[in-house]
Amino acid sequence: MINQNTKTQAKLLMVIEDDPLLTKMYKTKIASEGFRVITAQDGQEGLKKALEYKPDGIILDVMMPKLSGIDMLTRLRQDAYGKNIPVVIISNLSQEAEDGKAKELGVKEYLIKANYTPKEVIERLKQYI
Repeated sequence: MINQNTKTQAKLLMVIEDDPLLTKMYKTKIASEGFRVITAQDGQEGLKKALEYKPDGIILDVMMPKLSGIDMLTRLRQDAYGKNIPVVIISNLSQEAEDGKAKELGVKEYLIKANYTPKEVIERLKQYI
């Protein structure tokens, strides 16, 4: 649980990723950069937590159980808070259809996981928050 007293301190970033190892890597790196961090293991949990905690930026995987990253983002964008939150997508897929849909939903960047380290992904997201 996030301490509400720290809300005025560091910005809050969210990682929505179903791979526990990647989630741990991102969480460790984000914390070492001075941000608070929350995580979710699927799109359904990610949507719920994003609307509850209102992070300053989101790193979002595309292929996840229960609700894909694109479906989760579509629902998030329907909320007043979720309309403008900076989102960077990370995926193993380089499909033009997914990339096009992500851009329609206002994603800041669509990055292929294998081409970027967690540090590089976080640096990209920091440009938008």
